[in-house]
Amino acid sequence: MLTVTSVAGNIFADSRMAEKYRRAKAAGTGERLLVSRMEMERLRLRRRTDGETDIGLVLEPGSRLHHGDVLAAEKFIVVEQLPEKVVSISISKNDFEKIVGLAALVGHTIGNRHRPIAVDHGTISFPIQAESEVDTFRKLLPAGVKLKLKEVVFLPAGEIHTHE
Repeated sequence: MLTVTSVAGNIFADSRMAEKYRRAKAAGTGERLLVSRMEMERLRLRRRTDGETDIGLVLEPGSRLHHGDVLAAEKFIVVEQLPEKVVSISISKNDFEKIVGLAALVGHTIGNRHRPIAVDHGTISFPIQAESEVDTFRKLLPAGVKLKLKEVVFLPAGEIHTHE
């Protein structure tokens, strides 16, 4: 088992690290450690990479994994967050007062369920655990709010505490 105690960088934050990973993948020496968003918060984790390397993760308190982290190890191993079910709500830019009110209502409804959110270009996204939750959110949100279900890597806005 390969024990990993720290992160060497992130391929999405460091272009040199991204280039090294691209080369390692092309040479067949880059590996991926696939983990769920919930597992990324754990300090201790034991998993196998897609290259069958057995890894024991032992991180310092207060740290957590992020999508694209490069593990400080003898091999080039990148943490890859698994896709999950995510609901997206698009808010049109027609009327400022309606936008503010709708955004506040949507934020309150999602926050009341203790879900993390991501906001990107007029779209609010949040993870769900079962497809049946889409119907629940349809009932809770105002008529006309369009919910779109997709399976993607969910990256929440900032470091937040949730009750999922």
